[in-house]
Amino acid sequence: MNKEIERKYAVKYIPEDFKIESVVYIKQAFIYRDKLTLIRVRDIKEKYPTNTQKYIYTVKAKGDIEYTNDYNVGKKYEIENDIQKEEFDKLIKKPISNIIEKTRITAPIENNLKVEIDIYYNYLKGLLTAEIEFQNEEQANNFQKPDWLGEELGYKKLSNRKLAEMTKDEWQKEVTKEFIENNNIIIKQLKENYNIWKLLNLKFI
Repeated sequence: MNKEIERKYAVKYIPEDFKIESVVYIKQAFIYRDKLTLIRVRDIKEKYPTNTQKYIYTVKAKGDIEYTNDYNVGKKYEIENDIQKEEFDKLIKKPISNIIEKTRITAPIENNLKVEIDIYYNYLKGLLTAEIEFQNEEQANNFQKPDWLGEELGYKKLSNRKLAEMTKDEWQKEVTKEFIENNNIIIKQLKENYNIWKLLNLKFI
């Protein structure tokens, strides 16, 4: 069982020294939930640097994210297993909430950490977030975000579980119009300034 400790941020802009390490497309759905357990299935297509695909069945043993007093650091316990495409196709037909689709861009940042930028689609179009995973709570609490990352979003209102249960109007009420407008500028910048998109012909961007 893996323990994940994460912090989630808005993105103000993409820095000049931004180096893309990997690009994956993710399609996911939650298929079961009770007070102690949350189960998710994912289709993960890596587009760069390799061209691979895998299907993941994830059990979150405590069913929800634990919060610090300021709701900034998300802690969760997960068990993950690979499954076959046929099993994924069967399970995702019976989601308990909306299906989420997004592109995840991973890039290195300081102190050997990595940032994962998620660009969402469909009813979540206009949403872009950055997530950083830490080795322990001390590292997470002492983290000084780079200037290009914006406000901390926390996990109470914009976790993937919450987003999967929202409508377009509901999630947009949780953010500002300026937040969405800036996200659209960043997405356009990524498309125009990084040849990787043309190389991969990423139709989902």
